[in-house]
Amino acid sequence: MSLYPIFVDAARCRVLVVGGGAVACRKVRGLLEAGARPEIVSPALSAELAGLVETHALVHHARVYQAGDALRRHLVFAATDSAEVNAAVAAEAEGDRALASVADDGEGSAFHVPAVIRRDGVTVALSTGGAAPLLAKRLRERLEDVVTEGVGRAARRLVALRTEVQARWPGDEGRRRAMWTSLVTPAFLDDAVAGRDAELETRIARCLSQS
Repeated sequence: MSLYPIFVDAARCRVLVVGGGAVACRKVRGLLEAGARPEIVSPALSAELAGLVETHALVHHARVYQAGDALRRHLVFAATDSAEVNAAVAAEAEGDRALASVADDGEGSAFHVPAVIRRDGVTVALSTGGAAPLLAKRLRERLEDVVTEGVGRAARRLVALRTEVQARWPGDEGRRRAMWTSLVTPAFLDDAVAGRDAELETRIARCLSQS
C-alpha cells in the first residue's frame, strides 16, 4: 500500500484517544509535542499518562468508550487492549469522516503515526505503512546521527535570515534564489550536522556580501 505523506497542524484538530495504557500514552505524548490537546476516554490511566493529563490539563472521560465519543473529531486513536472496541471506535470515526488510527492494526487504520525526529523546525518522519514499526524505529535511530540539534539551529537561523533577504532584495526573486543556492550547499549541511554554528555565520555573511 502506498501512503500519501502529509504533515498536519494538530493544534487545529479535534483529537480523541481511546485507551489508557502504554500505547495510548505514546500517542498522547506525541500529540502534545505537536501542539494538540487530545481528549482521552478510558476508565483507568497509566501513571505516566495520568501525569500528562494533570500537567497539561487534558480532558479525561474516566469511563469505557461509548457510542458517540468518536463523532465530530478530526483524528481518532483507538488504543485499547480490545480489538472489538478498537474496531468500533474506528468505524464510528470513519463513518463521521474522521481519520482513525487503530493500534496494532495497519489495515484497519486510515493513517499511521510515523517514527519522528524533531529538531526545532525540522521534522523527519518515517513510516513502513504500519507493517514494520520496529524497522521505522531503527531507521530513525540511524538518521538521528544526521538530523542533529545543529541542523535544528541552522533551520531556525535560516528562518530569521529569510526576512533579511526579502528586505534586502524585495523585488528581485532571481537574486534571492541565487543567494540561497550559494548558501545552502552540501558543505553548509556538513557544518550544520556537526553543530559548527560559527562557520555557518561566516558562510551567511560571505553570501550576503557577494550577492
